[in-house]
Amino acid sequence: MRLYELTVILADSVEDPKTSADEIAEVVRGLGAEVEKIDLWGKKRLAYPIKKQQEGFYALVTFKISPDAIKELDRILSLRAAVLRHLVVAADEE
Repeated sequence: MRLYELTVILADSVEDPKTSADEIAEVVRGLGAEVEKIDLWGKKRLAYPIKKQQEGFYALVTFKISPDAIKELDRILSLRAAVLRHLVVAADEE
């Protein structure tokens, strides 16, 4: 198991961003991960339009998972309509 950080930009049209972030955390848990923290950064203006959206809601999910499951996580998140962009990076374990 390795520590990862998932940064997600949710669409501005999402009614409850906290619920959407929790749903994403459940997807991560479903792949066998241990979610350590969900950090909601709030709504921010985007540097350029993404899918005709000018603003997005940012969330950070920190979790431990086997490296083999990252590809499946990318696939699942790319299919979700509420997710404008996502990025998974390996974090330094402290």
